[in-house]
Amino acid sequence: MEIRQITEDDAEAFLTMQRQLDLETDFMLMAPGERQTTVAQQRDIIHKILSDGRSMIWVVAEGQRLVGALTLQAMAPLKIRHTGYIVVGILAAHRGQGLGSALFRTMEAWAHCHEFHRLELTVICENRAALNLYLKQGFMVEGLRHDSILQPNGHWVHEYTMVKLL
Repeated sequence: MEIRQITEDDAEAFLTMQRQLDLETDFMLMAPGERQTTVAQQRDIIHKILSDGRSMIWVVAEGQRLVGALTLQAMAPLKIRHTGYIVVGILAAHRGQGLGSALFRTMEAWAHCHEFHRLELTVICENRAALNLYLKQGFMVEGLRHDSILQPNGHWVHEYTMVKLL
């Protein structure tokens, strides 16, 4: 397994991984089949992130296959430029192997070099494994978003907003 920064050539493998995550868990934002992004569109998204200079995606590669990723999206307005929003996902077969912690360590080292002060994420309250990972990485619960997500089964779920100050 290799953790590295994404490239535009990863567009198809990244999209395949995202669609697999959509199928494997209700804890990601997109429902199965909802993600309509094409490979060309995904390549453009990756290009924009890499061109930004303050946002990044790290992937966990197993050969040509991607099995996990962490995205750090920088906020653009000057007053919140020090803030980055995080999205992370790891395929089910590869969870519990320390990949999440490794992704966070890699991202945090990069974030320090790029003058971030505040890292934010949200997590569905029922997602205990992710919540424990984030707490282990030094994030703290900052707030609760009531009925923030309506699951495909009609069940409302709450999310924690979490933050880590660097």
